[in-house]
Amino acid sequence: GDQKRRPELPGLTAPRTPFNGPISARRSLSFGSVPLKDVKAVGKANGLSVNDVVMTLCASALRSWLRERAALPEEPLVVAVPVAVRTGGAGDVVGNQISAMVAPVPTNVPDARERLRTVGATMSRAKRRFAVAPASWLGELCSLLPAPVTSLATPALFRLAGTVFPPINLIISNVPGPQFPLYLCGGRVLSYYPLSVLTDVSGGVNITCFSYDGMLDFGIVACPERMDDVWGLLGHLRDALDELLDEGMGDEFRDGVGVDLVAGQQA
Repeated sequence: GDQKRRPELPGLTAPRTPFNGPISARRSLSFGSVPLKDVKAVGKANGLSVNDVVMTLCASALRSWLRERAALPEEPLVVAVPVAVRTGGAGDVVGNQISAMVAPVPTNVPDARERLRTVGATMSRAKRRFAVAPASWLGELCSLLPAPVTSLATPALFRLAGTVFPPINLIISNVPGPQFPLYLCGGRVLSYYPLSVLTDVSGGVNITCFSYDGMLDFGIVACPERMDDVWGLLGHLRDALDELLDEGMGDEFRDGVGVDLVAGQQA
C-alpha cells in the first residue's frame, strides 16, 4: 500500500569525480577535531541535527576541494551513510548489522546557508525512505546501478561499476560517542580519530567522525592515487564550520577552541 512506498530521492546518479575509480592498496590519512559545541550551536540556530551539520561540513569541504581542481560536477555528489540495524529477532547474528541511507549532498549549491537547508531537506527524505524499508547495504547500492550491471553483481563487475557507473561518490559516517573523558591504563584519552575502509565501489575517500568529550573528531582515509591532498580536505572542514558560524550566527557563538589538525601519510 501507500504506507510501504519509499519516498523518492531525486537525482540519485553519482557524478564522476577524481576520487571515484579503482583504488590501490596505499592509503593517506588525516585527522583533526572541531568543537562539538560549535556544531550543536549551528544546528540549534537552524533547527537541524548534529548529523545535518556534519553532512553540510562535508559537502562544503568536498565542494572546495573539487573546485580547487576544476573538477566540481554540476550535479550533487551522492553519499552513503551507514546505519546500524538491529531487529531484536531471534535470527539476529552476532556483530554489527549495517545498512545505509543513500542521499545526494548539495556540493553544487554555492551559498553556505542554502547548502545547510538543502542538507536538512534531503536527509529528512532519506530517513523517511529508509524507515519505510531499510535496504541492505548491497541492495541499496544495487538500486543505484544500471540494470545490466546489477544482474551481474560479481566483485569484478562491482569494480567496473565503481569506474564506469559509480553508485555513490563516498561514504560519510557520524558516530556518537561518550561526552566524558575515558582513561586507558591511567592515562586520559584525549581524542578518538576513527579510520574506515575504502572500496572501488564506495570511492577513494572516506570521511568518518566520532563525537567524544566535547569535540568532534574527524578521520579521513583516502587512496593517494585518487586524492592527492587529504590534508587539504580536512582544512576545508574547518573553513566550512567557520563559514556557517559567520553567516548563520556570528562570532559570539564560537567556542574559541579552534581545530587541532594532524595529518600523516602511509606509502
